[in-house]
Amino acid sequence: MTAWNDYICPWAYAARPRTEWLRAKGAEVELRFYELHPEIGPTGRPLRPGGRLDRVYDHIAEECATAGLDFTKPTRTPNSRYCLETMEVVGRDHPDALLTIDEAIARAQWVEGRALDDRRVVGSIVAEVLGRRSAARVAELVSDGQGDALLTASRNAALEVGVTATPGWRIGELTITGLHPSEQFQRWASRILGLQ
Repeated sequence: MTAWNDYICPWAYAARPRTEWLRAKGAEVELRFYELHPEIGPTGRPLRPGGRLDRVYDHIAEECATAGLDFTKPTRTPNSRYCLETMEVVGRDHPDALLTIDEAIARAQWVEGRALDDRRVVGSIVAEVLGRRSAARVAELVSDGQGDALLTASRNAALEVGVTATPGWRIGELTITGLHPSEQFQRWASRILGLQ
């Protein structure tokens, strides 16, 4: 099965326990990436205090508190393209490190408030896990266009199975998108996985 994520999607962050539940049930979950807002420019987008997203983040804060996830309301939305391309290369070339880096990137965005559109930030997170030499090689492959190709292929694969937003999962023949209540998600997934 496959789970698609964009680190700038608050719903995808709040849904991380759904994917962890699948893994806890013994499912092998391939983590892929989906650029949710390609229209965001390279310098990101500031969040307007009191705007529509403020209410969204209040809801996300409640979801995260219920799930035991740390959460800090952001002040801007970064462009996630480079980060996602990097993660696609990491997933292909360093699959054993993918989940560790994934967790660090998610914390950087939703807990620490670090700028995921700053290549130095992304590079330092990758280097903390892979070491400087391997992180430099990942950055080189992204610069060569391999990250772009992998991210485009991931988006196309998502669209083929009906995933048009994040979070998104393909479990057997079932496609789930969006943040649904845990009980409902588990009921749907259990049916497909044959869990009691």
